[in-house]
Amino acid sequence: MTALINLIWFVFGGFLLGIAWYIIGLFFYITIIGIPLGSVCFEFAKLSMFPFGKEVIRETELKGKQNVSSLKKVFHVIINIIWIPIGIIFTLAYLVLGIISFITIIGIPIGIVYVRMGQFLLFPVGARVVSKKQSYASAVAEEIERRHN
Repeated sequence: MTALINLIWFVFGGFLLGIAWYIIGLFFYITIIGIPLGSVCFEFAKLSMFPFGKEVIRETELKGKQNVSSLKKVFHVIINIIWIPIGIIFTLAYLVLGIISFITIIGIPIGIVYVRMGQFLLFPVGARVVSKKQSYASAVAEEIERRHN
């Protein structure tokens, strides 16, 4: 069912949305400083093209807090602070799209996707788009690790 919904999403706008984010990512890659934001745009393009069955999780949740260096965490915070003005605009835009989608009953799943996309865009650096299975596996591994420590 997820594959069918993703196919419908892809045909009715997901393709164009994803391509737009790939182009934005390429513009960021032109500058050396923009490479982390370009990577974020590529991650978001994956979510934009096929959002159903995907989760957005922090890299520290995916790899474990001990497996992400402190320097990288600080770098993510700095880049996210630089991104905040753009992120707020995109987040609000996706939130408005989500609210508009919630107006109709059939649009509720689409509204949920837009809200989830908006959450990603607020602080995107350090976030990864993974399948729901990977997200659940990561959560279980983190819980097991927490219980053993």
